[in-house]
Amino acid sequence: MKKTIAVLCLILSMGASVQAFAGNCQHSTDTASDGSICGGRSADSRPGGK
Repeated sequence: MKKTIAVLCLILSMGASVQAFAGNCQHSTDTASDGSICGGRSADSRPGGK
């Protein structure tokens, strides 16, 4: 049971980190949640991005 709870917590924390990262890179000069510059990962650097 403890292993199941630990795995569930791990999965939930991974999902939270993905959600925290999503949306932080609107512009190439923005800073991502990990502290790096978004650059080519930003929405406005991609075709159809805003």
